[in-house]
Amino acid sequence: MSAKIAVLGLVIEEPSPAHRLTAKLRQRLSSAEFVDSNVYSALARLEREGLVRAREESSYEATEEGVRHFEQWLFASSSAPPLRDELHMKIALCQPQNLPRMIELVYGQELVCLGRVQELKKSFERIRPPDPSRWSGLVMVMVRDAELAFWESRLGWLQGVRESLENMGAGFQDASRRQREA
Repeated sequence: MSAKIAVLGLVIEEPSPAHRLTAKLRQRLSSAEFVDSNVYSALARLEREGLVRAREESSYEATEEGVRHFEQWLFASSSAPPLRDELHMKIALCQPQNLPRMIELVYGQELVCLGRVQELKKSFERIRPPDPSRWSGLVMVMVRDAELAFWESRLGWLQGVRESLENMGAGFQDASRRQREA
């Protein structure tokens, strides 16, 4: 997802100054890891394209064309994301002699995922729970749950990969030992 479309959606929701849009973007899509400069450059592009316009008080509002553009994006079919994860490719392309390093890499990613899961759970505890009877609360719960499910799923996959690689390593060592003894 591009910062441009996310910022446009937030401006349509509520005309706001850039700093408030930055805070909303972080709150709404924290896992996307947008940085402040993404919001400012997105606003500049959106304004050049005539999709938003500056208002008084350094605030931005969507134009009619901006609303049409956003709705066109919103209602279009979404494709499944491609699996182009670097670690996935490393695992797919490694050789038996690479197993010790692959196990280390996978374990390192496990720790990153575990940290992310713990961080998300703590942030959910600190933040006042969204009211699921309100639209904004409902979508916040869905986004929050999706982020947590993603990281927990990845953590489970990584743990399974590491265990498989460790078992492969043990199997290759046994086979190597038997060959030497024969």
